[in-house]
Amino acid sequence: MAVSIDVRELSFGYKDFRLSIDCLRLETRKVTSIVGRNGAGKSTFLKCLAGVVPVSKQSLFLDGRDLASLRMAERAKLISYVPQEISLALDYRVLDLVLMGRAAFISPFSVPSWKDLRTAEEALRFVGLEGFETRNFSQLSSGERRLVLIARTLAQSAEILLLDEPTTFLDPKHEIEVMNLCRKLALDKGKTVIVTLHNLETAVNYSDTMVFMKKGKVVASGKPDEVLNSSLLEQVYDIRMTIVPHDGKKIIFR
Repeated sequence: MAVSIDVRELSFGYKDFRLSIDCLRLETRKVTSIVGRNGAGKSTFLKCLAGVVPVSKQSLFLDGRDLASLRMAERAKLISYVPQEISLALDYRVLDLVLMGRAAFISPFSVPSWKDLRTAEEALRFVGLEGFETRNFSQLSSGERRLVLIARTLAQSAEILLLDEPTTFLDPKHEIEVMNLCRKLALDKGKTVIVTLHNLETAVNYSDTMVFMKKGKVVASGKPDEVLNSSLLEQVYDIRMTIVPHDGKKIIFR
């Protein structure tokens, strides 16, 4: 089941910040990147989509279903969210951590079934971490940890994957691996993949759709080739940038 997202007059605020998005559609089977300066509202928007913060009724719809009306267990089967940082009270084994993604499918006081174990193992295999099952999470590199967290979202079997800055602090090799994995999830698994990114070139070259945000609002959205231009970048980032095509990709000079 492929699930798209419709945003209609979404509003959420903190003491000194207000997110306000009138209308936006996030398509299924695509990688959508949300970009903008620090404080633009990217992570807040992602938390609204994930249901981490409360949103009003009739503002977010998943294939026509009102997100605010869904029970928590229903949301967990539809949406998986990976925040920028994760702190664990215990140093879990990789397989145990991935199995946590099956929580919505395991009855209270029950143990994981063979199907849960198989799903977790398949998720690790899909992200390229087969053989990591018994390793401790703390022993992994930053890139490997990100892949484990993505594997946990896959084990959750959710249709919508929300990743907040999945490439932050990664070296170029792991950054490419994570973004290629996002594309693979969208194309091969039919997922709706939404990521927030700081690296503009990564967003431009790996996304099907880009959403440009500034001061809590969407400035522009669409396919990179259709919406991206120097004027838009200057409007969003307040500095002049030049876009140069090179070897089938786009390089952005500041």
